Amino acid sequence: MLEGNTNPPLILDEIPRDEQDALLTKVAQQIVKRRLTVPAILFLEICKPINFIGSQILIALNPFLQSICNTAEYQKFALIIERDENVELLIQLIEKLDGEEKK
Repeated sequence: MLEGNTNPPLILDEIPRDEQDALLTKVAQQIVKRRLTVPAILFLEICKPINFIGSQILIALNPFLQSICNTAEYQKFALIIERDENVELLIQLIEKLDGEEKK
């Protein structure tokens, strides 16, 4: 996760691509596991045009969520969804994992 670095990343470029993919996969797995595929995809599709604003809101809420979740991963996820292509990748991962679960 944060090997040797105790500070969360401040920009997306500080997060290696393989770590971004792993975190998006983890989020997609949790969505599918909870059977929230349709609501999650609908929400992500609706929010695609304003994903940067949503990302900044997540970053602003970080201090309030420190006691209930892994803030390093939360911070990374907030940075990752700043980019449109990452939101689309998350949607594709959710669809793929949901399709595999239904087989």
